[in-house]
Amino acid sequence: MTFRGLYPPLITPFDSAGRVNEAALRTHIDFVIDNGADGFCAGSSTGEFMNLDRAEWERVLHISHEQNAGRVPMLAGAADMSTAATIERARYAERLGADGLLIIPPWYQVHTMREVRAHYAAVRDAVGLPIMIYNNPPVTGIDLSLDCLVDLARDGIVQYIKDANSDPYMLARLKMTMGDDLHIFYGHDNNALGAFAFGATGWVSGSGNFDPARWSRIVHLCIDDGDFTAARELWYEIMPFVDLVTVGRDGQRADWIAVIKRGLELRGHDVGTVRAPMLPLTPEVDALVTEAVARLPERGLQHV
Repeated sequence: MTFRGLYPPLITPFDSAGRVNEAALRTHIDFVIDNGADGFCAGSSTGEFMNLDRAEWERVLHISHEQNAGRVPMLAGAADMSTAATIERARYAERLGADGLLIIPPWYQVHTMREVRAHYAAVRDAVGLPIMIYNNPPVTGIDLSLDCLVDLARDGIVQYIKDANSDPYMLARLKMTMGDDLHIFYGHDNNALGAFAFGATGWVSGSGNFDPARWSRIVHLCIDDGDFTAARELWYEIMPFVDLVTVGRDGQRADWIAVIKRGLELRGHDVGTVRAPMLPLTPEVDALVTEAVARLPERGLQHV
């Protein structure tokens, strides 16, 4: 099995009391699959794994695996602060029946490339699932080097990369060096066409939760048809929403998960709000999201 295409990292719906909303999560899984997602990630960043306790994280993975019922590949977000805890999460996901793992390097302590390599090598020794390494410098404080990634791939430790650097130049360097020996997923939202032009064959897109049919169409126009002209037409349709997900106001980070959840609500999918310390949208940003959703052309792509 080779992972490729659109893999939304699933949002985690919450009810009015702030609890995980099982019914809404099951509905959302059907929504993304029915609308063309090639796979999905559960229990990862867009799913607010950092705001879930361990029991809730396990429940999210269990519900996701059960509702998916093998229809598409499921990756489990298995990151934690220590190597031992990451291994324990990875083993849980493997026992559950996940198809792969999405793992960001441990954060807070800015780790060396030697430590990053040892961390992933230990996880590889503990489980047999494919590993997608997640490069997200603003979150971890480190930008995984080309040499480190090549070393991890050539030694069979990782098989995929999700690169959330908004500049896809690293993807071009990886593709030139590794060819098809490392499967490349773009992990940001604001330069997807560039990433596909440089050789990415997948997109882990948080905003893909909102309109997976349109997002999936963009991916496959690029990676299957090579039709970047048609993809660009769709890209400019979604760009106002992507801009709100990825570009913050007043020099601060974007309220990305809150934007995605509000966008879904405006489309008739009530998935609740974000958990503290994240906050719901300000009235000003809410108005911008409402306008972006209202202006999105209807193309008959979407099954609501």
